[in-house]
Amino acid sequence: MVRLTNYKLQKSAWDTALDCLSRRALTNHELETRLSDKGFEIEEIHKAMHKLENYGYLNDQELALNYSKGRLKRYSRRRVIADMQNRGIAPHLIEQVLGEVYSRDEESQQCLSLARKWWAQEEQHWEEKVSKETNRKFVPVKLWVQQKVARKLMQRGYSSDMVRDVIAEIQSLRNNEMTDF
Repeated sequence: MVRLTNYKLQKSAWDTALDCLSRRALTNHELETRLSDKGFEIEEIHKAMHKLENYGYLNDQELALNYSKGRLKRYSRRRVIADMQNRGIAPHLIEQVLGEVYSRDEESQQCLSLARKWWAQEEQHWEEKVSKETNRKFVPVKLWVQQKVARKLMQRGYSSDMVRDVIAEIQSLRNNEMTDF
């Protein structure tokens, strides 16, 4: 009878890197950090990473392009830049990729679209809140909604100037709707 032990075979940097990349796409920096944290020698790490780049499994430019396309639908350019910098993507690569997929007009339109959606949601929340608590005094709906929407947009990384312009545009559109009755 063969005795089983808790002996575990030591994985190579190559096997560990493939295991990491099988879960999600990583930047060169992220993969190097993970392998280094697992105790691999720097030479072995660079050898595995070079092999991965040759096979096309490790490509910061492609990752940055896909990442920015997915994130720019929900976040500002500034937020996406910060997120990509945190992932270790080179600044020149970030600017190149964002120049291809995103313009200031698109960012402004995205901000306006989010603000309109959230404005309607926050007005409804305000109405629900007021109907539940009739004895309390509340901030006027316009101010309450404006603050909530502005805060959400700022959390998404939109500049204060852009947020101010979008809020003003929504308010003017709503004022025009009120006078059309």
